[in-house]
Amino acid sequence: MGELTRKEVIQLLAVASGDDAGVRLSGVDLSDLDMRGLCFRRADLRMANMSGALLNRADLRRADLAGANLSRAILNESDLSGANLAGAVLHDARLVKVGMREAQLNAIDAAGADLHDADLTDARLNLADLSSADLSRAILTRARLNKAQLGGADLVDARLQNADLAEANLDLANCTRANLNHAYLQRASFIEAILAWCNLRDANLSEAILLRADMTSADCSRAILRAAQMRGVILRETNLSEATLRDAQVEDSALAYAMLSATIMPGGNTSLDGS
Repeated sequence: MGELTRKEVIQLLAVASGDDAGVRLSGVDLSDLDMRGLCFRRADLRMANMSGALLNRADLRRADLAGANLSRAILNESDLSGANLAGAVLHDARLVKVGMREAQLNAIDAAGADLHDADLTDARLNLADLSSADLSRAILTRARLNKAQLGGADLVDARLQNADLAEANLDLANCTRANLNHAYLQRASFIEAILAWCNLRDANLSEAILLRADMTSADCSRAILRAAQMRGVILRETNLSEATLRDAQVEDSALAYAMLSATIMPGGNTSLDGS
């Protein structure tokens, strides 16, 4: 099946409306097509070319978009809850306020994508490329981002409670005021990242790389920073109460500006209140 018009797509959707499996459009060329508001629920769109398409407010719940090309597509306020986008290309796509709860997004290429205010609760983004993506105010609660590329991403005010970012790359990312409460960040890289005013309470940052990161006024109480690399980190008014810093590589001069109380220090000793 070759390139289709909007009218032909609507006709195909109408024919498939009674089919629980959804319309079958795998490998079809839908590039630059205006498909705003259309219902593709449970549709088979594997390997489809939807680059530059307009899909604002489209219903793509549980659609199969594995390997699809959605580069430069506009999907603002569309619903992709439970959809499969594994390996899809979303380079420079616009997904403002998109719903992607429980979506499968492993190994997607979403570098430079605009996902601000997106709902990615419980989404799987392992090995995803989100370099320089806008994820400000996005909801990523319990999302899985193992080994994801988030270098230079905008995560200002993002919600990442209980998210799994083990071995993720967040170098130069802006995580100002992000909520990473109980997040799993073991061996994640935050080189020169901004973590100012972050909520990192009870987060696991074991062996994380925080070289020259700005953690001004971050709340790291009860956080685990065992063996973390923290040379050049800024800890001005950072709350490290009851945090574990055993074997961490951090200068005493940086710790002098932090709030320490019952903190397990790099050498294994426990700090006294206020010291």
